[in-house]
Amino acid sequence: METQEIAHNHLDKFVGKWNTQGLVLPTNTSAGIEVKGSDTYEWLPGGYFLLHKVDVSIGDDKVQTFEVIGLDKDANHYTMQHYDNKGNSGSMTATLADDLWIFKGESLLFKGRFSEEDTVFSGVWEQLNKEKVWTPYMNIKLSRDLS
Repeated sequence: METQEIAHNHLDKFVGKWNTQGLVLPTNTSAGIEVKGSDTYEWLPGGYFLLHKVDVSIGDDKVQTFEVIGLDKDANHYTMQHYDNKGNSGSMTATLADDLWIFKGESLLFKGRFSEEDTVFSGVWEQLNKEKVWTPYMNIKLSRDLS
């Protein structure tokens, strides 16, 4: 099987609509904040890139993000480029080792996996703190919308 086909098969698990819930973890100075909304993944024409749409509320804050995910064959990882409704943009890389997905950006890191016959994708986001140590930031769970 070719690299592109294998990569496509791994990303194909994400395709569909997901109900999203989570919690921005409490800190010494703030209470936990509920995350609720939806994530949708669909193949762009040609099937080489995956479009990820995020539409969630983090507390009272509405967050809408578009992200394009594709395989970087030379670097042997996926590249994730995102843009949001606040004017922010950025990039991350994604790798899959055994069944663990790792998304890594400059100051954000996610580790998660599929479960329950691929109907749940969950994990923990971490932030790089002032001391340059990764610390848990947010628990997130996506449940496949089967309707």
